[in-house]
Amino acid sequence: MKLGFSIVGLCLVLCLFAGEAIADELRLKDGRVIQADEVWETSEIVWYRQGKVIASVAKSEVIRMTRQVGEDEARPESNAEKSATVLEDKKTAPGAKRKVTRLWLKDGAVIDADSAWEEAGRIVYRLGQMQTHIERAEVARLAIGIEVADTAPVVAGDVSLRFSTGNRNLDGLIVYNATKYSVDPMLIYLVMREESGFNYRAVSRVGARGLMQLMPATAARLGVRNIHDPVENVGAGTRYLRSLIDLFGGDINLALAGYNAGEGAVIKYGRRIPPYRETVNYVWRINTAYRRAAGQ
Repeated sequence: MKLGFSIVGLCLVLCLFAGEAIADELRLKDGRVIQADEVWETSEIVWYRQGKVIASVAKSEVIRMTRQVGEDEARPESNAEKSATVLEDKKTAPGAKRKVTRLWLKDGAVIDADSAWEEAGRIVYRLGQMQTHIERAEVARLAIGIEVADTAPVVAGDVSLRFSTGNRNLDGLIVYNATKYSVDPMLIYLVMREESGFNYRAVSRVGARGLMQLMPATAARLGVRNIHDPVENVGAGTRYLRSLIDLFGGDINLALAGYNAGEGAVIKYGRRIPPYRETVNYVWRINTAYRRAAGQ
C-alpha cells in the first residue's frame, strides 16, 4: 500500500518517546501559551501531555519552548539522563492503587470503570476518555470505591503495544487522527477492523468505501476528494465518528450505532440503538472488544 509522503511523518507517532522532553511551556504565534507536563517533538510536530491528554501543534506554530528548571535540576542533564527521566516518568510507583466503580455483568464479565451512574434503565460508565453504557438488566452487581492496582496511562506512544493493523504507517495514521480529533485510537482501530478489515480498497454491498467504509454522500459532505485514499478516508471517518460522539452526548454505543445505521435511525428510535440485527451485533462486537482491550 502506497500512502504517500504525508504519512511517512505520521508513522513516527509510534516512536514518540524516542525523543527527549524539551519543555514545559509552549508559546505559539497566535498568542496562546500552553502549560504542559511534558513536551517532545517528532518530525514537524510538537507533542505535549497535560495529565492523561496528549495533543499536538505544528512545529511552525511554536515560537518558543521553555523548560521549567527546579532545584533538583540545577545542573544540566545529559541526553541519556533526560531520556531516562522521561522513561521513568511513564512508570507507575510499585503498589500504587486507584479506586474504580466495578460492574459485575450477568454473563460473567467484569468492568472496572473510572465512574458510573444510572439513567433511564441503563448504566452509563467512563473508561478514560470513553463514555458508553450497558443496559441495567445486564448488570448483576455494582460497587463503588473498589481498589485496584494502578497502571500507567495509555498514551499515543504506547498504542503499538495495544493493537496493530499489520501496517506501521496505518497504525501511525490511526494515532495521528486519534490525537487530532480526541478519539480513543483503540476505538478507531476497532471500527476500522469491523468496517473493512484494514483493506483500503474495500467496497460494501451498499456502496460504502475504504478503510472506514464511508458512504459517498458522507465522504462528499466531509470534503473527501479520493474516498479510497487512506489519509483522507481515515481522517474523514474519524471526524465523522467524533461528530457522532458529540451528537449523542459522548455515548459511544449510540455513536457506533449511528456510524453503522446512520444518526437518523438512532434519533428515530428515541436515541436508542435501532433494533436492527446488524446494528445491534455491530455495537456489541466493538463494545465487547473494547472492554477486553481496556481490561488488558
